[in-house]
Amino acid sequence: MKKVIIFLICSVLTGVLSAQVQVYPADVVPEKGVKFVGSVRYALPTTTLKVTVSVSKVQEVRGYFADYAESLLGLTNIIQQNRTYYKLNSVDVKPITTPDDSKIYKAFTSNMEIAKLWQQEKMTADDVFAVAPLTAYTVHAATLPDFFKNYADISYTQQSESFVDTKIIDGVVTQVPASHTKTVSKSFESKAREAADAIMKSRKDQYNLVAGEQETAYSGEAIQTMLAELKTWENNYMSLFTGISIADTTSYVFYVTPADLNAVAAFYFDATKGFSQDKGGDANAYKLIFNRVYRKSVTEVVDVNYPQSGYVTRDTKPVQVSLTHNNVKVHDFGVLNMHQAGSLQLLPLYNKQVLGVKGSGFVF
Repeated sequence: MKKVIIFLICSVLTGVLSAQVQVYPADVVPEKGVKFVGSVRYALPTTTLKVTVSVSKVQEVRGYFADYAESLLGLTNIIQQNRTYYKLNSVDVKPITTPDDSKIYKAFTSNMEIAKLWQQEKMTADDVFAVAPLTAYTVHAATLPDFFKNYADISYTQQSESFVDTKIIDGVVTQVPASHTKTVSKSFESKAREAADAIMKSRKDQYNLVAGEQETAYSGEAIQTMLAELKTWENNYMSLFTGISIADTTSYVFYVTPADLNAVAAFYFDATKGFSQDKGGDANAYKLIFNRVYRKSVTEVVDVNYPQSGYVTRDTKPVQVSLTHNNVKVHDFGVLNMHQAGSLQLLPLYNKQVLGVKGSGFVF
């Protein structure tokens, strides 16, 4: 008996509300002769992807003493020439629900209570996600280390010369040993040798500290501090031979709304030019690929006849999202639930989920 009563109530609600609400596509004019006291426009939801791309601009600077790296230190894996290039660090995708401009509907009602409810459900501009244009922000800005940038070894040295000076002392001609110093310019190789000697001395001092051969007994903390200073000193001089690499890292944030799950070129990247959203060659295109992971037949859209007495809605379906370059998958973002894969449905007006329209989409 109880089930019968519930059925009758639902049937009554269905009949009453069906007569009081009519839903049309936005471009369809409602039938004349029907008195409406309120109307509302709403857009079905769609899935927009927030894409964040991290790119580094790498600068390699040749060391001052690179020509002597192998002969003085036995180093061969060094930076041979100055160059700048770009490196793609990572790509991240986050799904966001946004209004679908291609799926907008308009609902009319002759019921004052429903009309009031629709007014309460309308969203302000702040409530609706606005797809922002491309934004970029620097995550890390690198500069040349002061030691490398400001390195300037003393270019001159004092050199002593010995000779015999002839003098007359007490009327007697006498040869007297003498010497004098003069300032001479250092050769570039001599400067490189002094830098290599500084590296060797730092390594020797580090060894002596670890081996405990110093005369003073230092605490463990003091030894660690001194070792760190000596290692920094060694690395500073080592960079004069190996060269140095620094990187500026920038993140780019933009939004992609794929239509009908077709592949879309999200951005373009080139090792010599970096990141771009301007249309480029296919060789530089990084594309988002969408693959359904269910039987497509389960989402076939049934023709909807208007006007309808129920709100038009759209569900989501799982989609495998990947990033490809030159038709090769370079990253898999996993399975995302996307509205583009869903089918149109009708939400009965007596549904407990919502008597208004807000549960169906974005209300304007």
